[in-house]
Amino acid sequence: MESETSLLLDVTVAFGLALVGGWIATRLRLPAIVGYIAAGAVISPLTPGFVGDIERLRLLGDIGVVLLLFAIGVQFTVSDLSKGGVRIIVVAVAATCAGFAGGFALAPILGWTLHEATFAGAAAGICSSVVLVTFLERRGEIATEHGRAAIGLAIVQDLIAVVLIIVLEVVTDDTGGTTSEVFRETGWAALKAFAFVVGVLLFGLRIVPLVLNRVADERSRELFFLAIALLVIGTALASEQVGLSIALGAFLAGILVSESDLSHRVLGELLPIRDVFAVLFFVAAGMLIDPDVLQDEWASVIAITAIILIARPLATFAVMRLTGFPVHTTMMTAALTVPIAEFSFLLAGTGLDNGAISGDFFSAIITAAVISIVLTPGLLLVAERFSDIRPLATADVTTPPPSRLGRRAVVCGYNEVGRTIVAILQPRFDVRVIEDDARAARDARSHDIDVIEGNPTSPAVLKHAGIEDARVVVIALEDPFATRLFAERAREINPHVDIVARALVHTEAAKLRARNIETVVAEDEVAFELARYGLHRFGLSTRESLAIIQQFRARARLLD
Repeated sequence: MESETSLLLDVTVAFGLALVGGWIATRLRLPAIVGYIAAGAVISPLTPGFVGDIERLRLLGDIGVVLLLFAIGVQFTVSDLSKGGVRIIVVAVAATCAGFAGGFALAPILGWTLHEATFAGAAAGICSSVVLVTFLERRGEIATEHGRAAIGLAIVQDLIAVVLIIVLEVVTDDTGGTTSEVFRETGWAALKAFAFVVGVLLFGLRIVPLVLNRVADERSRELFFLAIALLVIGTALASEQVGLSIALGAFLAGILVSESDLSHRVLGELLPIRDVFAVLFFVAAGMLIDPDVLQDEWASVIAITAIILIARPLATFAVMRLTGFPVHTTMMTAALTVPIAEFSFLLAGTGLDNGAISGDFFSAIITAAVISIVLTPGLLLVAERFSDIRPLATADVTTPPPSRLGRRAVVCGYNEVGRTIVAILQPRFDVRVIEDDARAARDARSHDIDVIEGNPTSPAVLKHAGIEDARVVVIALEDPFATRLFAERAREINPHVDIVARALVHTEAAKLRARNIETVVAEDEVAFELARYGLHRFGLSTRESLAIIQQFRARARLLD
């Protein structure tokens, strides 16, 4: 019981300080991540005051890593991963080699041992997929060319890091490692990684979408969420069992879901939980900072930071340009792949466990990693500014694509009301439907309707529905709370969109109109239509009937 209470206390303090730190960082126009890392430093065992249990918080942070990489995998497809192809692999290898080159170049100047130079170069040569994905999501740039290039590069470097961990473990082990042992272990690791990735994709792409669709047919959100949790955790654990990372396994699980029509629904259910646990990852990273290292190992901290901030980005930029990537994509990718974190921690930890590096040198690597995370937002702004510079002669060559605003209608809910609305609008406009029910969504697809399947109140679902390009949003939901929440979030995304909603009662209509949302009260419209029919049967013309009904409509509005 005491252990459980202690865990709750650690999590409560971590979240409380992360909230304060994130708020302060945001007020200073810094990423909230900086505040989370500072919160971790406050409760670190290496600083005075309250001390959190770093192992337990890191374990919870690992859940955030798993969920984060899974969410990214959901937004990718197999074809997306293959677009970069050989070019991304070449860039990833070059960036890793630049880290090693920097470590060995600085070793004679700083008096590093061979092992210290090796681990410093290895840690500095691997970018953090978790951190760069977090920055991409904050900026809304995951779907951009540089976003996909950076994520592809990070995934390749994750695989490189797995091989490096095995190789360095053999080489630096106290018993020593012969050349044949190194090649044998490396070959075995590469074979397992290839077999696991291919096996998961070949088997999972056939089975997972079918299973998820069957579970979704039960219309139980709890069962659906359990199926997703089992898929993510099971694939992550299987990845760890074959010597790979849990992050890679989670990413592959996301790829499997991305091939299903349920991908947007999965994102909508997952994102709030993911964000909570991802905060703990950065808090745990901040707990590794040792203030004394800045005094005792300042030269090593500066040197490793220089490798991270200069050597690797320059190599990334040069090779990407040589392989034909555009300037903007190249500069943004180089900046995004600056920060190091999770795999660098594992690589440095391998050297510490084997006695190849000291505790102080390990702390120097961790401190340099945190510095790289903190400085990345500024580097992104610089890269964005310089990459947008164009020669004056070519300033008018390209024209922006025409806006689709005015042609798209988003209909929320494919019930009886929604079907009628879509049938009227679809022949004339670009219609996209949001539907949470799996059977209704399949019915819509059978009629060649563009459907986003998922919770309509989820920001991820709204984003994929293209609300920002919509001229009209029609809400046909029966749930008043979901209607209000959907309308508010749609208005945040597109302040100029016209929103019309279905209201079952007058009180609900009044709440929606107070939010500047046009409404149609279902019970009134039924009554008006019946009355119009009665008037017509008594011999009144269509124009006279409509005039009378319009008077009653206006009176009903005044009563609201």
